[in-house]
Amino acid sequence: MSPPSKRSAVAQLQPRRRPTPRELRAARGLVRVRPPEAGEAGAIAELLDQLGYPSTEEQVRARLEALASTPDHSVLVAELSLPTGERIVAGLLALEVGRLLHRDDRHAHLTALVTHRQFRHRGVARALLAAAEMIARREGCAFLHLRSSAMRDDAHGFFRAMGFEETHLAFDKKL
Repeated sequence: MSPPSKRSAVAQLQPRRRPTPRELRAARGLVRVRPPEAGEAGAIAELLDQLGYPSTEEQVRARLEALASTPDHSVLVAELSLPTGERIVAGLLALEVGRLLHRDDRHAHLTALVTHRQFRHRGVARALLAAAEMIARREGCAFLHLRSSAMRDDAHGFFRAMGFEETHLAFDKKL
């Protein structure tokens, strides 16, 4: 059996037909944040691709299994329920909780946050971020931090609006 194509991952994420603007407006308040379900690796792969991290459905499935056995990691999806009854995976969040050598308090690191391009500006990222903050507080974290590509100006505006402050300059080195 051949591996699922990129097209099949998109098909799992998007409804059979494109929702109408009226349906999308009606869905605004119907965001449900939950752990991913079996069979959603393709939808998550599509979201990671939109974030700039191309991944196959198999890679995502393996990563989800690995992270599920690590208590300091949380992966959540945002589901939109349309008036037609269709449920759509519209966003993704990954969070890591831990300690740092240079601080006494715990921290939470948002390692991924993405809303499917078709469903942006509908409260999806806001709902995911609220869930991340709830988890971080429950785990006794004193702060929540994230890294965002310098090219994502629209995301930076959202993060500032949500109370984040720009505090660091990050560097990466490929090994």
